Amino acid sequence: MNTRTDTFIISRHGWKIIAPLAILTLLLLLSMGLEFLTFVLLLILGCVIYRHRNPERISNFTQTGSILCPLDGKVKEIISIDNSPIDGKPGFEIVVEQGMSDIAILRAPVNSNMSVEKLQRGAMLNAKSGEYALNENALIRFTSSAGDVMMKHTLGSWTRPLAFGVEGEIHQNQRYGYMLNGISSIYLPSNSRVAIKEGMKLRAGESIIGFFS
Repeated sequence: MNTRTDTFIISRHGWKIIAPLAILTLLLLLSMGLEFLTFVLLLILGCVIYRHRNPERISNFTQTGSILCPLDGKVKEIISIDNSPIDGKPGFEIVVEQGMSDIAILRAPVNSNMSVEKLQRGAMLNAKSGEYALNENALIRFTSSAGDVMMKHTLGSWTRPLAFGVEGEIHQNQRYGYMLNGISSIYLPSNSRVAIKEGMKLRAGESIIGFFS
């Protein structure tokens, strides 16, 4: 599915859930009126629509060499690592966890060439589960002239499968995928500096997480 054209107010990834739920709710409203069951379904429908919202995002702080956050969420950890998946050399890992109210659309951190290096379908267990490593995950590389950035997206519970657009040239802030709920590791190379702190709330396509040196 090409997420690059997913510019509707409600993401196309939510249509398979929203459409039948909306039809069921409408039928119950017409037959029963505003009873408790239809009220509950209306609340559920509203929550599902809200979770699949797809607003435009523009960063007012973009600079040459900047790296944008690819997803909404909260910074759990910032780690200096010795063996980065980018090149096997020292680098940085930024761990971001999505919240239940965060937008599911993923956006490119830099002008680059995007490639899906691994997509492993799997379980959808809670992040605190001892079997969390079995969850569906993907490894994405963004290759740019300034340096590479890599993402590892791992699904959480109560979600839907990961989805990504066509691989190839992609612009900074452009939509490239969909993850409704999960944890992502953002890997930056050694020739970069991190511009955020642990505990910060980030917005996809708006928040700058670092710069290439």
